[in-house]
Amino acid sequence: MIAPDADRLSAEDPAQTGCEADSVDPSPDTKAGGRGYLRLLLALLIFVGALVVLALFAHFSWRAVAASLATLGLGGFALYCGYTLAIFCLLGWSWYVIVPALPLRHLPAFIFGRLMREVASDILPFSQLGGFVVGARGATVLGAPLVSSVASSIVDLAAEIVGQLMFTAVGVVILAVDAPKGFPHKLLDPILAVGLGVGVITATLFIFSQRLGLGLLNRFSSSWPKAIRNSISSIQVALKDLYAHPMRVVASILLHFAAWIGAAGGVWWVLGWMGSPLSFPSVIAMESLIYLLRSAAFFVPGAVGVLEGGYVLLGPVFGLNAEVALSLSLIKRGRDLAIGLPAVLVWQVLEGRRLLGRRKSADGREERLKASAMVR
Repeated sequence: MIAPDADRLSAEDPAQTGCEADSVDPSPDTKAGGRGYLRLLLALLIFVGALVVLALFAHFSWRAVAASLATLGLGGFALYCGYTLAIFCLLGWSWYVIVPALPLRHLPAFIFGRLMREVASDILPFSQLGGFVVGARGATVLGAPLVSSVASSIVDLAAEIVGQLMFTAVGVVILAVDAPKGFPHKLLDPILAVGLGVGVITATLFIFSQRLGLGLLNRFSSSWPKAIRNSISSIQVALKDLYAHPMRVVASILLHFAAWIGAAGGVWWVLGWMGSPLSFPSVIAMESLIYLLRSAAFFVPGAVGVLEGGYVLLGPVFGLNAEVALSLSLIKRGRDLAIGLPAVLVWQVLEGRRLLGRRKSADGREERLKASAMVR
């Protein structure tokens, strides 16, 4: 990023910077073109994913899929949504425990922020990084301190990655000990080993790069506005303080792992309700493979087509009918929408109230200044 003074200097005298003024800062048209290409790529990925879903419906019997969905019914679907909200409470708690000496009244803010992080990644056109930003923002609109929200969100993301790796490792162990008949070990075992290894490396690099990344930001932000530099320094100090309490981080990891197990329990319950029960270990193994696949396809917004295709491919391996597996993916997709859309609405209302409050405060200050000037 280029400071305003440097930008003005290069516009007035390009020779002083050693380059042409227009080469220092890309033109607005260039920036807009880059954003346009990114939007086009995201739209293309969503379009391809939608085609995959339609192709699956065309290939399999939509009547059988509808019959599977009907066995769950609206009551069962509502119970599943409620169960998922309970899992989000656990996830919010896993984020909250990272922050030391924060009153319990802030726990709902972290639960809501964690929900918004998932919503932004699943139903809004945001990347995982965008979901991280939205989640931190969601916590702050309910009163959580900004610096604590951002710093603890970074640590919580690392804890979540480790918890997911533990869950995947449990699934791999289950497959090694008691895989279903006909499981393609020669095909999937190397993929699982590589995926688990890459996950361990990624988690390690992510954790150790946090301090390095903020240190680099401090170096490159010397010309940035003072408020931004102070915020970066505050987040860096907060991160050091959070990692100075390792047992809190361990507790967050264990809570994340419990949430992954709990989410698998919800799938196990739904399949039993639909009349296609699987053993709980089999559900854990299947879900670990599904989420490993989703992690590999992180660049696809909302995993459109990836979730559906993954269940159709892996469900029959574990003994599920392909139509039931496709129904399960649609139930998950519907649950995300049923929970996510009201959450987005609540978020927008909270943001609107906050903005309105700031405007009223600014108007009040302006009126007081005018009154003071009239008195003088």
